[in-house]
Amino acid sequence: MSGSSSQIQKYPMGWRVLHWLMAVMVLTLIPVGLWMSSRAEADNWGPLTDVLYSSHKAVGFSVLLLMVVRILVKLRVKSPPYPSTLPRRLQLAAKGLHHLIYLLLVLTPLFGWAGVTAYPALVTVAGYHLPAMPLVPQDSALAEKLFAVHGVLAITLSILIAGHIAAAFRHMLRKDGIFRRML
Repeated sequence: MSGSSSQIQKYPMGWRVLHWLMAVMVLTLIPVGLWMSSRAEADNWGPLTDVLYSSHKAVGFSVLLLMVVRILVKLRVKSPPYPSTLPRRLQLAAKGLHHLIYLLLVLTPLFGWAGVTAYPALVTVAGYHLPAMPLVPQDSALAEKLFAVHGVLAITLSILIAGHIAAAFRHMLRKDGIFRRML
């Protein structure tokens, strides 16, 4: 076991820092998004709801920008190989899950940004305004549809992230070296 785990290659430090920074951001966005939505549905507006929305927009837009960086890094830096002891089907499942998560980490904030552009509600933390998304008109009915898609994508992303976390814990408990690649 120790011979195979010593062959485990890690992701570069910058990649690992970016992964964990984004993990904290996304794992914050999910409960904040649910909380702010539940407050809005209950018609519970006020300073707390405003802070939740403002923070959610600022962090969500930051995730989108960091995903651009992450994709550029992924195109330039090769991922460390999976250990040969990991079955091919699990390697393919992991790659597929990662690709879906990447896709949703781009699409989910894009739909949120389009929604706040259409609404319009571009003010975020400390009065900072997000730029309006090009080609998205101000239209409250459109905004409602965009926010609905954003919500479905966010829930789907949450489910995939839960699977990703469960797999990470499984690898951590099995001590097969996969978890250490990103630690």
